[in-house]
Amino acid sequence: MPTPEVEAPGRYTRIDPALERRLATVGQVLRWLAAIYAVIISGNAVFDWFGQSLPEGPPAVRPIPPSAALSLAFLAFGAVLGGDSRRIAGGPVWPRRVGLGFSLMAAGFGAFVMATFIFDLMWPWWESQSEMPAFTVGIILLALGTAVPLSVSRSDSRVIAGQVSALLVFSLTGVIFLGYAYGEPSVGRLFLTPQISFQAAVGALLAAVGVILIRPGSGVLSIAASPSTGGKLIRRMGPILLLAPGLLIFVTEAFPITDRIDALAVVAVSMGFLLLILLGIIARVVDVTAIEASNAQAQALRAQIGLAQEAPLVASLADRFHIVETPDLDGWEVATRFRPGEGSVVGDASVVKLLPGDRIGVVLVDVTGHGAQPAARSIRIRDLLIHSLALGLSPAESLEKVSLTVGDDLLASAVSACLEPSTGKLTLALAGHPPV
Repeated sequence: MPTPEVEAPGRYTRIDPALERRLATVGQVLRWLAAIYAVIISGNAVFDWFGQSLPEGPPAVRPIPPSAALSLAFLAFGAVLGGDSRRIAGGPVWPRRVGLGFSLMAAGFGAFVMATFIFDLMWPWWESQSEMPAFTVGIILLALGTAVPLSVSRSDSRVIAGQVSALLVFSLTGVIFLGYAYGEPSVGRLFLTPQISFQAAVGALLAAVGVILIRPGSGVLSIAASPSTGGKLIRRMGPILLLAPGLLIFVTEAFPITDRIDALAVVAVSMGFLLLILLGIIARVVDVTAIEASNAQAQALRAQIGLAQEAPLVASLADRFHIVETPDLDGWEVATRFRPGEGSVVGDASVVKLLPGDRIGVVLVDVTGHGAQPAARSIRIRDLLIHSLALGLSPAESLEKVSLTVGDDLLASAVSACLEPSTGKLTLALAGHPPV
C-alpha cells in the first residue's frame, strides 16, 4: 500500500502524486469561482458608479459591502495554497497538512460570504447576519494556514519573503474589515472607521492577490493554470498590473484628495481584473505554442538519435538481404535483382539455396515498414523458412510452423517454394497478400 508522502531528492518533501492531483483540482475549482466572482463584483461596481449620475439612481444594483468584496481574497489565497501546496514549505509533512487544512477552511468561509452577498442581490429578504463572524474567522484561518507551515519551512529566502508579505497584507485586510464593522468615526479614516468604501476594500484585495501571485513560481500561472514552458514575461506582468491599481486605490481612498478619485478607482478595479484574465489567456497561448515547438524539436531529435543508433545494425544487415547459393545445373538459370524502393534498409529479404536431396529452396519475405527493425524481422523469417525446408518440411508446413513462431502481432507476406530440378516439379505456398 503506497504511503501518502514520499521523500524526493531536493529541498521539498513531495506529496503523493495522486493526492497532489486532487489538491490541484480543488485549487482549480476555487480559482474559477474566484474569477467568476471577480467579474460579478467588478461589473456591479461599474454599474453602481455610472448609475450615480442618473436621477433615479443605479438600476438593479445594490451596494457591495467590503466583506463581500474581500471574501474573494479567501477564495484566491485558499486556491493558491490548495492547488500549489508543494511550494508552501519544504519542511515536515504535518505542518503543511495543517496549514493546508486551515487554508481550505478559509476558502470555504470565503465561499459562504460570497454566497450571502449573491443571495442578497437575488433575494433582498435574505438576512446575512452570519457574514461578519465568518469573515473574521476566515482571516484567522488564513493567518494560521500561512504561519504554521512557514514556521518549519526549509524554503529559500525569496519564497519565505513572499509568504511573509502575503501574511502582512491579509492582516491589513483584517484590520480594514474590523474597522468597517466595529470602528467609530472619530478614530480616523484609515483604520477603525466605518467610512471605508467598496473601492478601498477591493483595492486592498487587488494588492493582496497581487502579492500572492507575484511570489516565485506562481504568477498568472495560479489563475490561468498554464504550463510553465513559455510566456514567463507575460505571466509575470499580470501580478504587477494587479498589484499597482490595488495599492493606488487603497492609498487614494485612505487619503482622499478629490472626489474624482472614485472614478479612477472603479476604472482601475475593472481594468485590473480584465488585464489579469487577458494576460492569463495570452500566457496560455504562448505556453501551448512553446510546448508544441518543444515537442517538435524533441521528436526530430529522437529521430536523429534513432538513425544514429540504427547505423551499426544497418551496416551489419546490408549484405544479408539477398542470398543466392545455387550450383551449376543444366537447363536451369537463376537471376535475381534487389533494389530497395525507399532508403537502403527495407523489410524485404530473399534466399535461393541448395537443399538436401538435390532440391532448391526459394524464399521471399516482405515485412511491413522501413528501417532496421523490419529488415531484421524479414531476415529472421527468411532464415526460419529456409531452415524448415532444409529439414524436409513442405512449403506449406514451413509457413505454418514459422507463423506460429513469430505470432500474430507481425504483418508480413512470404513465399516458400521447393524446386526439384530433375523433374521440374515446383511446390509453392503463399502467405499474405497477393501477388506473391
